[in-house]
Amino acid sequence: MIVQKILNNNLILACDENGQEQVVMGKGLRFFNQVGQELSREHVQKVFVLRDEGAAQRYMQLLRDVPAESAEVIEEALQLAHEQFPGRLNDQIFVTLFDHLVYAIERCQKHIVLPNRLLWEVRRFYPQEYAVGQQVRDFLNERLQIELPEEEAGNIAFHLVNAQTENPDMERTMQAMRLLKDIYGIIQLSFGRKIDENSVHYARFLTHMQYFIERVLDRKMLGSEDIAVLEPVLEQNPEAYACARRIVGYVQKNLGVEIPREELIYLTIHMTRIMMQ
Repeated sequence: MIVQKILNNNLILACDENGQEQVVMGKGLRFFNQVGQELSREHVQKVFVLRDEGAAQRYMQLLRDVPAESAEVIEEALQLAHEQFPGRLNDQIFVTLFDHLVYAIERCQKHIVLPNRLLWEVRRFYPQEYAVGQQVRDFLNERLQIELPEEEAGNIAFHLVNAQTENPDMERTMQAMRLLKDIYGIIQLSFGRKIDENSVHYARFLTHMQYFIERVLDRKMLGSEDIAVLEPVLEQNPEAYACARRIVGYVQKNLGVEIPREELIYLTIHMTRIMMQ
């Protein structure tokens, strides 16, 4: 891999043997490399490909416009977030979240606060991502001596959620969160009591619902499984079954997706566990 350009102390633009441009991240890389020479991999922490040409140009422009000190702190914050989700984040988050944070910092310095209408959903349904969002916000606040609001922790978490999908799409991620919120409301109304969000069953239910919604949006539902042994669950747990049917009815009505019986049974099982808490 040949060094094409030194972007700042920690970032280098390099080119592989196929001519593909890649951004290489590592502490103090500029002090161990020179343009035109083979990249020294000793201090490399992360390599990612800017597949979208428009995004690549946007990222390079940001690096030119943003003060080097601020850019390096943002990069460290991105690395902090990346380390919390090993192997789970799409590399493009280094572009999309970098872009977001640059303007979030600019708004903060101008005392402009934009409301995050999905803050409730992010905080409740993606607690791990939200916790990391808080860490990143606190890190930036301390290092840059600014005061990013709680809304930004939610925005960062939203980017982390989006970066874990197969094909990152902000609109789709927003739709998934709204679906989760509506399904949560259906469950609350069905059982007539508050769900214990600290229980193990709730955590497992949340994970199941996130994957369920991904399957719904991808139109790749469960099927062709031998579920005969699980059929008695429906009769033995009529209240949970009724709740699962309401969820299925809601999804089918709003998205026009046919939900197979396998999905209904597994929803009922998770509803049963939620009731037991």
